[in-house]
Amino acid sequence: MTRHNHVPMKAGRAVKKFLAVLMIAVCAPAYALELPENIGEWHSVSKYIFPLITEYNQESQGTVTYMTYQRESPPGFIETILSEGAGAGSLYIPPEVNTDKGMMPTDSGFELLKVSGHDAIIESRPFMPLVLAVNVADNITLNLESPSAKREELIRIAEDMLSVTPSDSSPAP
Repeated sequence: MTRHNHVPMKAGRAVKKFLAVLMIAVCAPAYALELPENIGEWHSVSKYIFPLITEYNQESQGTVTYMTYQRESPPGFIETILSEGAGAGSLYIPPEVNTDKGMMPTDSGFELLKVSGHDAIIESRPFMPLVLAVNVADNITLNLESPSAKREELIRIAEDMLSVTPSDSSPAP
């Protein structure tokens, strides 16, 4: 029996290339988000990207991007965390928030809201930074935390971040 290795090898390479492209297309997130370098008067001062790696097989399960924004006047900063991938999971937003604050001061609380059409929750507590978490898409969560930004400003910044396209570095008009 004669083997024609050149035909199966060429076909094998083509199949492998096709499968690689298919895997990228299937595994890529349906919603791409890239944190911009600048948002209004806020400017990026640091950016770190870490892979989410599973312990048992060392495979990547997504990424976490940490970015710090600062403004000069009035002085302030925002810590931003973008979690993407199956390892990050999706943000759980409860259907309603318990308004019984228990031991917390009366000006503490959580609020459910929509940010650019995405479910979100904002947490405020005395002496703690304001925190906004947005469920961008399945397995994509955007968190913003700031002791200096006000509620409306944090929401506006999240909306601006969600309007940025991956090929762009500034919010969409």
